[in-house]
Amino acid sequence: MTSVLRSKHVWAMLVILMPWFFAVSAFAQPGAVKETLPSPCKYPGGLTTDGERFFVADWREAVIYEIDPNGGAVLRSREAPTLKPKGLTYGDGLLYISDDHTGAVYAWNFDTGIVEHTFQAPGNRAAGLAWSDDGLYILEKKSKLIYKVLPEDGTILANLPVPDRSCECMAFDGNYLWISNRIADEIYMVEPVNGKVIGILDAPGPYTAGLAWAEGYLWDVDFQDRKIYQLVIDAESPYKLSDTRFAKVEYYWALNNYGPGRVTDVVLNIAVPEQLPNQELLSALNYSTTPAKHAVDQWNQPCAVFELGAVEPGSKAELTYTVDAKVSAIRYLIIPEKTGSLKDIPREIRKQYLGDGSRYRTESPYIKETVSRVVGDEKNPYWIARKIFDFIIGELHYEMIGGWDVPEVVLKRGSGSCSEYTFSFVSMCRAAGLPARYQGSVVVRGDDASIDEAFHRWAQIYLPNYGWVPVDANRGDSASPVGQAKGIGQLADRFLITTHSGGGSDYLAWSYNSFAKYKMDGYCKIEEDNLGFWEPLDAATAKKLSSAGGSGENCDQSVE
Repeated sequence: MTSVLRSKHVWAMLVILMPWFFAVSAFAQPGAVKETLPSPCKYPGGLTTDGERFFVADWREAVIYEIDPNGGAVLRSREAPTLKPKGLTYGDGLLYISDDHTGAVYAWNFDTGIVEHTFQAPGNRAAGLAWSDDGLYILEKKSKLIYKVLPEDGTILANLPVPDRSCECMAFDGNYLWISNRIADEIYMVEPVNGKVIGILDAPGPYTAGLAWAEGYLWDVDFQDRKIYQLVIDAESPYKLSDTRFAKVEYYWALNNYGPGRVTDVVLNIAVPEQLPNQELLSALNYSTTPAKHAVDQWNQPCAVFELGAVEPGSKAELTYTVDAKVSAIRYLIIPEKTGSLKDIPREIRKQYLGDGSRYRTESPYIKETVSRVVGDEKNPYWIARKIFDFIIGELHYEMIGGWDVPEVVLKRGSGSCSEYTFSFVSMCRAAGLPARYQGSVVVRGDDASIDEAFHRWAQIYLPNYGWVPVDANRGDSASPVGQAKGIGQLADRFLITTHSGGGSDYLAWSYNSFAKYKMDGYCKIEEDNLGFWEPLDAATAKKLSSAGGSGENCDQSVE
């Protein structure tokens, strides 16, 4: 490993070294382990670097180890200046050490063994420390706050909430804080001014005890594994896949005519799911009735069209399809500085996904004024979306009251369904110049074998260098900074995604999954059923289908 760079220079050097960086991390996902080193002790409690060497605190034995980043050999060790050393960080030639029993912070010269000065943290449970050029960050576990203080005497400059109550360790990369959650085994990328969680990584081990930032990588020392992990952050792949599910999914549609009149000219359009990064179709769609044709709408959404004719009083028309699928959770790690500007978005994307629509009303004075107030002079595409996201979740609470009202009505009312959250978010993004659309799905509801009667819809935004990224304001409507972050760039393994659309589809209108058109000869009492059924595939079937390579994007369908 080359010499460790000081954290204040990391982002500038990362740009210079970009071609080399991608060469060594090709195909890595965010959070992937690039290298491991042995912990020098059994009970690590902190980790930092001075730019040339690592330091690890032994919490039980009260010893600080100096180790070589090239292989992890112990170079020296010294007794710590306190009995319970926890957080470590390095700045201005001194090693800062927190004691999480007394709350004392020591500014220590490791080479001489002299404590240059000490001060009391704002609370006696001082844990993680992180150095920045304009202050020292202290994570205090009792108050659940992160304090920014003057490193010479602990004078408080600012504070922000911890992302979660189980957070302990910190590092600073020059732009963002990295904060570990030892219970959830997660690491959060946090904006240090407002405390917003930007991204989430899985911790490499079961108990993160210290974090450090060096040479464009995050380093993690694990208390249980007794290893030091080097984690890839700016990976070639912008997302990680996990929690793969193998299932047979059935979509069922029926039109029940209770009469007394006839329903005529029934045409059913069904959205055909496609191969996606987090979704692999392992079989062709198996329809109960042969489609009259296949078509593609103006959003490049494939559809199967069924001409079902008339439905007599007291009878029903019904149709199903089944498909075997492999679906995974997907989680993007978005670095806002990499999203460029709105002008970096391809012209064809802007042309197609900035238009207005009957359910968006982007040209209404209310939407335009609201967007101007919420977005202000922000130019970064990620932060434009984040400001709109924060506004939506601040204004709305979930309520399914029927219908899909336009954003102005929904926002003034203060409540909406998942579709209304989505239409409101898409409308405001488009009005701000950020391309947006929506996706729709069939959802696992609780158990692996389940019935979905409600389905789900969320938005996507187009970010330069990332492409289409999911944003689910409904899911992110949480008081927790971590819960909010899970609404941006994340989807669980619970969805068979059937639909992507800009709205007003030639075949699906403003719906998703399916859309039926028909006429009535006389008065008819009509009820439509739309249901999704999930059935887990056994291991042998899943393995066989996966090894066969799936069905690709072909639309050759079979009939039962």
